Amino acid sequence: MVILDISTADVSAFVHQIPTRSLSDQSYIVVVGNEAVAIDIQRDLDRFEGVLAEVDVPLVAVFETHIHNDYVSGGRRFADLHDAAYVLPANSDAQYRHDRIADGETIEVGGWVVRAMHTPGHTFNHMSYVLESPDGSVAIFSGGSMLVGAVGRSDLSGPDHTKELLASQFASVNRIANELPDPSLVAPTHGAGSFCASGGSADSTSTISQEKLRNPALLAPSVEVFSMAQSMSMKMYPSYYRHMAPANLDTIDDPPTADLSVLTSVEDVEDATIVDIRPFAEYASGHIPGSLSFEVSNDAAVYIGWTLEWDSSLVLVGSVEHTETIRTHLVRIGWDNVVGRIRPEDVARFASGGLATIRTIDFRELSDMMPLPVLDVRDPLEYESGVVPGADLVHLSGVAARPELFADDGPVVVHCASGYRASIAASFIAAAGGSPIVVVDSIANFEGTMAKPAV
Repeated sequence: MVILDISTADVSAFVHQIPTRSLSDQSYIVVVGNEAVAIDIQRDLDRFEGVLAEVDVPLVAVFETHIHNDYVSGGRRFADLHDAAYVLPANSDAQYRHDRIADGETIEVGGWVVRAMHTPGHTFNHMSYVLESPDGSVAIFSGGSMLVGAVGRSDLSGPDHTKELLASQFASVNRIANELPDPSLVAPTHGAGSFCASGGSADSTSTISQEKLRNPALLAPSVEVFSMAQSMSMKMYPSYYRHMAPANLDTIDDPPTADLSVLTSVEDVEDATIVDIRPFAEYASGHIPGSLSFEVSNDAAVYIGWTLEWDSSLVLVGSVEHTETIRTHLVRIGWDNVVGRIRPEDVARFASGGLATIRTIDFRELSDMMPLPVLDVRDPLEYESGVVPGADLVHLSGVAARPELFADDGPVVVHCASGYRASIAASFIAAAGGSPIVVVDSIANFEGTMAKPAV
């Protein structure tokens, strides 16, 4: 957590930035004097409750900058627990109690005000929130509008709306830069690595003056140039996103709190998908046949949501610590259907015919195996830096959707940029009866000459 002091001579004020690394997002609790507001809160509320308990002031409002596409919000529940206003952008069409706020309207906090600024572009109803002291604007909580060295992507509402939203994003970011003083803090929700962002810096906050030097919407000479550059830089985004906005507009149950049951027999698993979150080296050396590998990381839940049938029953293989971590990450995207866990020491109990294995190699070994088919599961934008000659180029999500297509013709070498996505893809191919060989190495170590991808 980062705590930023934005106090004036008369009022103490602090911004508590709480990162959610599994989503590359930031949430905020802002304390002004003896009151607090919260902005863009996830479902796992314990960490936010901890901050609020520490500052020991009442929460007066919880704001959403937009109806989120990458996670299920915990904002409404947080507001209800503290009898605070729950504030959504006007015209959000949410099916539950909330307060609507329109451009220019304000809510008081500790003698200052939070002013809504309509900044469409990431979504149509997107709202940024300007924190103003009696002396002027102090900070803007810009959600998916102005990011740090980037902007929120404009294609999540579908291709029919992308052109319009790109033009709106260009206008919105320029409006922010033109209306706020240069020293104003810029505190976005989406950060570098978020699939809701297009590019960006590793920094989590900025200032208006810094963004004038690096933000693509402020550096582009025209909306046409900006829109073209943005359109060419948008990677594929997770398929689970299509479930997020509907969930955020409707009521949703509280997340599960009971401990996961430890499963000890095949009968306990029933029809659940077995998701092995152990380090891939352990999975490769011996795993339950048919299980899928999603090594514990900040990316695991995103790729589970991207590649598996939405909200299907899961059983996790891993330690208590790691299974609870991934369960929390899944809760953030609204996937509550984890029915139990298998201890690493018990995996053999679930493999009556013996544990399965997967061969791993590095890129130096790949050149000795080149007669074998090679499968590159990176994002298409990554192909621009070069591809292994002769490799089939299929995004991870495509492999997961039809793994049997890569399981019928003998061994296939699977790689990505680092080995993580390749390990997931290989587990799908193995579960379909194939014989994958995984390159667990940085693609920078490939010793041959990269080819240009076929157009």
